[in-house]
Amino acid sequence: MPSRFNQNAPTDDHPNWRKGPEVEHVEWRNNPQPDIADESLVKAEGEDKITPYLVFLILVAALAGFLFGYDTGVVGSALPLIGTDLGKELTSSEQEIITAGTTIGAIFGAGILGPLADRLGRKWSLFIADIFFTLGAVLIASSYSLAQIIVGRLVLGVGVGGAAMIAPMYITELAPTAVRGRCIGVNAVGAGVQNTRHGWRILFALGVVPSMIQLSLMHYLPESPRVLLLRGKDDEAAAILSQIYVKATPEILDLKLSVARTYVEATTSMQRELTLVERAKRLWTHKPYRRAIIAVTAAGLIPSGINALMVFIGMSVVDKVGRRRLLLVFAPIMMAGLVWAAVAAWYMTADTEHLLVTDYQYSKTLAGLLVGGIVLFVIGYGMSYSFLGWYQSEFLALEIRGSGSGISTVSVWVANLVVSVSYLSQLETITPTGTFCLYLGFSVIGYIFAYFCYPESKGISVDEIAKLFKEDFGVRKSEQLRAGQAATSQRLKEKRQLSESGDGNPKRSEVTHAEV
Repeated sequence: MPSRFNQNAPTDDHPNWRKGPEVEHVEWRNNPQPDIADESLVKAEGEDKITPYLVFLILVAALAGFLFGYDTGVVGSALPLIGTDLGKELTSSEQEIITAGTTIGAIFGAGILGPLADRLGRKWSLFIADIFFTLGAVLIASSYSLAQIIVGRLVLGVGVGGAAMIAPMYITELAPTAVRGRCIGVNAVGAGVQNTRHGWRILFALGVVPSMIQLSLMHYLPESPRVLLLRGKDDEAAAILSQIYVKATPEILDLKLSVARTYVEATTSMQRELTLVERAKRLWTHKPYRRAIIAVTAAGLIPSGINALMVFIGMSVVDKVGRRRLLLVFAPIMMAGLVWAAVAAWYMTADTEHLLVTDYQYSKTLAGLLVGGIVLFVIGYGMSYSFLGWYQSEFLALEIRGSGSGISTVSVWVANLVVSVSYLSQLETITPTGTFCLYLGFSVIGYIFAYFCYPESKGISVDEIAKLFKEDFGVRKSEQLRAGQAATSQRLKEKRQLSESGDGNPKRSEVTHAEV
C-alpha cells in the first residue's frame, strides 16, 4: 500500500524495505494473532524533543490537572471565610460534608466518564468534564444555602474525577515515548482574598477561569490519533502525527501510522465481538487486563500528600530514571518519614496518654521533630506515588484504557474519601502514633506489591506495554524487552557509523527503515 505521506515510500516488495523486530500482542482471545512491530523502534528525528505544538497540546490538556488540584485544595482556604453567608455558622460536620462533596462527585465522574472516553473520545469527554467544572463553580460561588453549595461541590466533583482520569490518558496517547513521562507529569490562591468581603465566593469562582480557557481552546485540540484510527479516520490521524513529529520523514510517519493502525485493529476485536456486560466481565476475568488494572489501582491507594518541588523534580527525571526505579528508591524514604513521625508523636504525646490535646503546650522540639518526619514523608511521596499513580493509562490496552483508567481513578477517590472522613477519628482512637503506623503498614504492603508487580514502562511504547501482562505482571519481561531494544539501538548505531565511515554519505532511507 503506498504511503499517505509519500507516494514513493517503500512497500513490502521494495528492495530497501527491511523487516524489523516483531513482538507478540496481548489479545483477549486464545487464538494466535499476527505479530506487531514495536512502535518505540520507529524513531523520528527529534522525537526526544518537545515541540511547540506538543507544548500547546499538553498545556491545554493539563489545565484539567490544575483544575483538579485547585478545586480540591481551595476548599481549605474558602471554608473559614464563609462565616454566616449561608444563613448560619457552619458546624464541623457540615464543613466535612462540603469538603467530601467533591470527592464523592469525583467517584461518579471517573466511573461515568471513563467508559465514555472510549465511546466519545478523549477530547469530548474532557469537554464534558469542563462543563461540570464550570457549572459546579458557578453553583458554589452563587450559593446562599448549605444544600446549594453541597450540590455545587458534587457537580464540580464530577468534573474533577473525569479530568483527573482523562487528561493523563489523553497526554499518554499523544506524547512520544521518549518524553511521555515528563508530559504526563505536567498534569499533576487563597492569600489574596482572605480579608475581602465574600472572598470565598471569589475563590470558588476563580475555578471558572481555567475551565473556560480550556473550553475556548478545545476547538484546537485534536482527538487522540488512536481514537481516530478506531473510527476509520486515517487521514485525520495522519495529519495529527505529522504535526507532533515535525521532523519525521514521510516514510517514518507512514510507518508510525501503520503500526498504530495494526495495534488498533488487534486490540479492539473485544469491542466488536463482545457485549457491554461481557466486556465488563473481561476486565476482571482476563488475567492480562486484571493484572494491569490491579497494578495501576494499587499504586493509587497509598496515603495522599504532595510536595510541588519533589513532583517537579520527579517528573523532570522520570523518563531518564524510570517509573519503577523512582518508586523503589523513594518509597523507602516515605516509609522512613512515617517511622520518624510515629516515634516523634509517641514521645511528644507521652504526657497526654499519647493523644493530642488542643489546649496542651507540647514541646516545640518534639513538635519540630514530628514535622521533620512529615517533611521526609512528603519528599519520598512527592518523588514517587504522588504522580506515578496517575500513569495508569500507560499500562492499559486501548480497548480497556478508558474503563480501566476509570476503575483506577474511582479507587483512588474512594481511598481519598475514606482517609478524609476517618483521619480525625483515627487520631482520637488509635493515637497519632498508631495512625502513622497504620499508614506505614499500608506503605510497606504497597512497596512489596510494587517490587513484584509494577513493571518498568520507561522507553516502551504505550501500545506495547500491554503485552507485559500476558503471562504475569511483567516485571522481568519489561527488563528483557528494554534490554532487547537497547541492543537493537546499539546495532543500528554501529551500522550507521560504519555507513558514514564508508563513503561519508549514508543511505538515509535504508538506515531509517532498519529502525523498524
